[in-house]
Amino acid sequence: MKPSTRVLLSFLILVPCINAYDYVVVGGGTAGLTVAARLTEDPQVSVAVIEAGPNAEGLPEVFIPGLAFTGQALTLDWGYTTTPQANLNGRSVNVRAGKALGGSTVINAMVFTRAEKQQYDAWATLNNDQEWGWDGLLPFFKKSEIFTPPNAFQTQVGGARFDPSVHGFDGLVKAGFPNFFFIQSTLWRNASMKLGFPASPDLANGDPHAVGVAANSLDAANNTRCSSACAHFTPVASRPNLAVFLNSTVTRIIWNATKEGGRLVGSAVEYVQNGQKFTIPVKKEVIVSSGTIGSPKVLELSGIGNSTIISAAGVTPVLDLPSVGENLAALDHVHSWANSFSTLTLTRDQLNLNATFAAEQRALWFQNRSGVLSAAPRSLGIAAPQDVFNSSQLQPLIAQARANLKATAIEYANGNPKLVKGIMAQLNIALNLYEEGKASPLEMNVGDMAALHNLPRLTGPTPLASRPNRTFTAINSVLYFPLSRGRSHISSSDPLALPLVNPNYWGHPIDIAAHVGGLKLARRMLRTPPLDSIFNGEFEPGEQFQTDDEIEGWLRGVVASDNHEIGTASMLPEELGGVVDTSLKVYGTNNVRVIDASIIPFPISAHLSSSVYAIAEKASSKASHFTSV
Repeated sequence: MKPSTRVLLSFLILVPCINAYDYVVVGGGTAGLTVAARLTEDPQVSVAVIEAGPNAEGLPEVFIPGLAFTGQALTLDWGYTTTPQANLNGRSVNVRAGKALGGSTVINAMVFTRAEKQQYDAWATLNNDQEWGWDGLLPFFKKSEIFTPPNAFQTQVGGARFDPSVHGFDGLVKAGFPNFFFIQSTLWRNASMKLGFPASPDLANGDPHAVGVAANSLDAANNTRCSSACAHFTPVASRPNLAVFLNSTVTRIIWNATKEGGRLVGSAVEYVQNGQKFTIPVKKEVIVSSGTIGSPKVLELSGIGNSTIISAAGVTPVLDLPSVGENLAALDHVHSWANSFSTLTLTRDQLNLNATFAAEQRALWFQNRSGVLSAAPRSLGIAAPQDVFNSSQLQPLIAQARANLKATAIEYANGNPKLVKGIMAQLNIALNLYEEGKASPLEMNVGDMAALHNLPRLTGPTPLASRPNRTFTAINSVLYFPLSRGRSHISSSDPLALPLVNPNYWGHPIDIAAHVGGLKLARRMLRTPPLDSIFNGEFEPGEQFQTDDEIEGWLRGVVASDNHEIGTASMLPEELGGVVDTSLKVYGTNNVRVIDASIIPFPISAHLSSSVYAIAEKASSKASHFTSV
């Protein structure tokens, strides 16, 4: 027998309850909490959420925008590491994913943008279901948010722009703009426009080939981060039909001895807390929301996946579904930088260089929510192919990619003939978008410092301790739209063991060429008026790297993850190697759905959180159609 309690709080390990629940949500992250909050709006529906991490909403490093990526926030991370990457000099790369109530929205940069309309429309095309295109998703983007329009200061000084027709004002996720803007941002946006980037009326309008100030997932009235926990747990924590279990790692889904209609039926979810195993019975459905790396792990530990792989890991297969863990798109956003010394004295570097300044800024934030720590990233622009390639360079790359389409898909599909067809369909759409100028391969953004506190690789590869004590400007070039595909699988039946993650970074020639072109564009931006007025010499990569081959060689040794992964439980037709259908139900099961970024079948040129919220809102809106068992 298990003792009982209902709501878990803070960092305490709270004791599990004995009740059965209508829905058990595996993972209290971006999507999981969204679904739980929406389902429990019906007082007759009971939901349990099982989360491996703590509730960290009370940490200053979480709720103060300018303290992101510092202090205890760095511990709220699964700490995934890739397998050695053949195209990155054999390096293993760290991949961050939030391990806390709210998931990665607790530790991310709060950038709240949306992608190109045609990229969402590719989801619809691949699934022959227009509800999953831009027009079908826009109502759920809007439903998810409660947007605060920019005030006069944010518009006139910060450069924020806003189109009310694409935003929502009655949702749960607070979004808006910060209270402080660095001068580099304005200078960089103007330099980008001189290089041909149009000014964006709103980076959430589905046409992101532009430059502008990104909205953030923050409470603009209080200048605090609004994570999924802020939006979907704190306001509803007292609901009697909602239970949240913290510091609890799911070990597997338990199946009924008999199938229904030939499909598996999940009867309970097993988890471990403080070394003890517990089980929560399921009345209706199991909703897996453990993220792009975590969700395939849960399925594989439960016996669903490639039978050869999971058998080798010591798990007994119950359903051969070989696409589980495959189709990992390293929309993981491979990240690179061009940094220069700056003539400015006020950059966020001062928080590292001057302890007195850092203390003053912290006190100022607590006093009136102003100062450097009230700033949140970021001004950004989405580069189109024509910003990165010339036609004589791009067309041969596309022609080569089309000629090698099937061979490339076979390489990426890991022996899965259905997925070969699915990847061919994806790559064909991607190449069409490149030809149409809608591929949006790179995010370009400006960093107001070259080393962000304890996470120096965010805006440069040189460790903070090895940098000169100076101020910097960093232009980040982030590969947004990879053609490469990788995979993530368990290698052990131990539920506490991390999966083997192989994003196959830089596995396609177009990805390499785009990223090299992005670094060259970043260098041009540093030297273009008016940003050139604060340029005081290049720091990274350094003037010794000039040719494309030299730049490519440098990048292979330094590029890092930007921590946005998709695709390992792809929403695709079964004949194209899908894992879930358009209702997000796992093929071959009667009552198990996956709702998180892992279902995204095709890369999008945007930070993921707003899209994941929209997916969860859309799925929750169909709750009346969920299967009862």
